Amino acid sequence: RRNHRLKRLVRGGFVMQHSVLHFEGSRFLMLDNQGGRTADGVLGVSRLLMVDVASGEETTIFPNHRTPDHLRNLHTPAKGGVALSPDRSRVIVAFSHEGKAVEVRLADGAVLVVFDSLHDVSHLDEFPEERATRALRMDVHEIRYGSGG
Repeated sequence: RRNHRLKRLVRGGFVMQHSVLHFEGSRFLMLDNQGGRTADGVLGVSRLLMVDVASGEETTIFPNHRTPDHLRNLHTPAKGGVALSPDRSRVIVAFSHEGKAVEVRLADGAVLVVFDSLHDVSHLDEFPEERATRALRMDVHEIRYGSGG
């Protein structure tokens, strides 16, 4: 970092990845915006990925076989964020353009909490089309754990 030189190039099955966090040893968590696949094999689902840069092993933490159907195909073509809990057992993944964030347990990828950024906009003149339905789902760029985590 200090000399601004590339230390290692890591390649894999991820596309448009970012929000890389060191987990432990040679393993890193990342938001893979477009490298996941739907149940029928279509590329483009966003996912939380664990990558071991030493071995090249990639593990999809979320979504997985335990993920409820309505959360399996979350997609944010860009943006989003990953926050690791202070005890390193959970992670919150923000899918910006979906207006959702999901907290999952790292051990098995189980969904613990779903955050939905759905807002009543009936009183706001800035959203005339949405006023009829009274609701607007807004982007979620990140959700972080507080000091109590």
